[in-house]
Amino acid sequence: MNMNALQDFISVITHGSFSAASRATMTPKASISRRIRLLEDELQTRLFERTNTGFALTSEGTMLFERIKPLVNELTDIKTDMMERAGSPTGKLRISVPPVIAFDTLGKLAARYRELYPLVELELIADSRLVDPIREGFDAVIRVNPSVNEDMIGIEIFKETLIFVASPKYKDILDSGNDAAKLPFISIGKHWKPNKISTILAGEKKDFNVNTELYISSPFITRSTLLSGVGSALLPEALVSYDIKENRLVYLGQSEQPELVLWCLYPSRRYVTGRLKAFINLLKETFKQNNSFSN
Repeated sequence: MNMNALQDFISVITHGSFSAASRATMTPKASISRRIRLLEDELQTRLFERTNTGFALTSEGTMLFERIKPLVNELTDIKTDMMERAGSPTGKLRISVPPVIAFDTLGKLAARYRELYPLVELELIADSRLVDPIREGFDAVIRVNPSVNEDMIGIEIFKETLIFVASPKYKDILDSGNDAAKLPFISIGKHWKPNKISTILAGEKKDFNVNTELYISSPFITRSTLLSGVGSALLPEALVSYDIKENRLVYLGQSEQPELVLWCLYPSRRYVTGRLKAFINLLKETFKQNNSFSN
């Protein structure tokens, strides 16, 4: 199959019409139409059905689009990388990030990336939804403690210890020695409702009874809630270490829960472009320097 014809086919679908594809690619509309007709002749099937409002994909056209788009994009990326080896990365880089991680840190990273690689169109999309990077066209996703996925390759970016902290408002409960007393607890995420939090405090195991009263998806909002006098929570140590030092929060020990690990994931079957490699390297460098989840 002709590579130019396949690129034209994808461009028409992506931009919504033959005319729009022509303008976007600066290719004569007649040339696009001719190449797609030749592609249909080669495949012996119709890819488009004409409608009153433009066109619609046939079932065969839909199948072709879903199969070849990742392949054509990958070949284009390889071609771009080969052409820019002596220069700077170019093209578009689309990254999905969860709202729970450091916006300040990622903002600084984006500014630095733009400074180093001005020819790359960087798009950071914050979304609590677990996107499908392959179907939705993301080059990579950043995730906290992701589940195993054979379609994705992961690079560990940052690791942080979780500690148990509480508002000083509950110091009387903590000092009472009443093992039955329960601390109001804020769960980061809506699926976890513990009755007990186990920590290591002063070298010894310590159990705290808790009553889950709030569910907040962001550690930064959770911290703000604690500082306002409500609740206890498990939070990254770097996020609250200064609050503990200034006695704004009470330290209740290091959690026995797994560490909080930040990963950058990208499709295992997709070519890793120079622009993505540069982003991952800068991501690791930025978090290593900051050594925290800055708010």
